[in-house]
Amino acid sequence: MRRECTVKVREGNDVATIEVLGDLTASAEKAIDAAYEEASGYNSKNILLKFDGKSRINSAGIAIVINLVIAGQESERKVFITGVSKHFRKIFELVGLTKYTTIVESEEEVGKS
Repeated sequence: MRRECTVKVREGNDVATIEVLGDLTASAEKAIDAAYEEASGYNSKNILLKFDGKSRINSAGIAIVINLVIAGQESERKVFITGVSKHFRKIFELVGLTKYTTIVESEEEVGKS
């Protein structure tokens, strides 16, 4: 069953967190883009893309994550990802995403990698 995606942004110690609740599909692209713009306004050098651990991510969702990581690199920000299942960790490795981002177990690990 598909869960509608909602996105929240918050600022922490040198990290802007984009929380993704629900399934990341093409319908979430505008919300993710707006969240990235908001997160960029905090001037944090790190951005954390935090999934709720139950999120499903289809191919369009993977493209959204890739675009977010590229945007981070272009603005000299490091993008971290947390809350993804082992399955999606493996997919991110297979598509080469882990060469450009770091998957962490918790928010506390951001900036330590």
